[in-house]
Amino acid sequence: MQFSYRWTAAPELDLNSDAAIVTRAVIESAFIATITRTTDKQTIGTYTYPGYTRAVDPAIRDEDNSLYSVWDAGNLNSWAPLHGTTYAYLVSLRKPSGDPAARTIDALTCVWFNGLSTSLEPGKYQSLFVSALLPQAVELTLTAPQDETPRLTALGHGTARFPTADVFGQWSVTSMQVKTRWSKKDSGYQDPCATLPSNPVPQEQLNSTDVTFYPNQLPTLDPYPGWPADTEPPTNSTGVGK
Repeated sequence: MQFSYRWTAAPELDLNSDAAIVTRAVIESAFIATITRTTDKQTIGTYTYPGYTRAVDPAIRDEDNSLYSVWDAGNLNSWAPLHGTTYAYLVSLRKPSGDPAARTIDALTCVWFNGLSTSLEPGKYQSLFVSALLPQAVELTLTAPQDETPRLTALGHGTARFPTADVFGQWSVTSMQVKTRWSKKDSGYQDPCATLPSNPVPQEQLNSTDVTFYPNQLPTLDPYPGWPADTEPPTNSTGVGK
């Protein structure tokens, strides 16, 4: 897997807060599980980040518009190998209104796959299927630890494309949904990704209406904020990067 995740966020949000770190780790892990066809209960821990299988409720796969099912429908797992950069934007982190003590946090993100390219034969590179190029508004429901626990700050940035340590702490995830304008459940939903004031995807890669062909694979930029570099080789529980 030769691609990176580059995150940006709304001005008031810190990508290195605990909730943001968990959000980033969930999105990145779920994407890797989808493209490697390891999203069922038996295989979900093959390539996801350490701690993912403990933090994420396995029943999520069966919910309406689950992230896994929507990304599977986008044929992301039909392409290999993938090169380039996946762009993501943290839109909001919100507690339920009127309950400042609530441990539940709703995280909304936008994810673009426009910066990824694949090659079906040597010397020919192309973007993914059109359905995978549309911006994806992903909504997560997170539950913060009940007791005071060490913050995850030191685990949330670095030069590595993936973490080799558990970056989920005692957080849990109870819902992962892709919110789309085509959803029957959300027929009146306004796509927050379509009107972002600062779209992080380079203009030349905003090919959201057709498959685009390139003379070279799209660049794999440095990850941001990235994860701590580890001098030890990846273990079998991470898999990523092998």
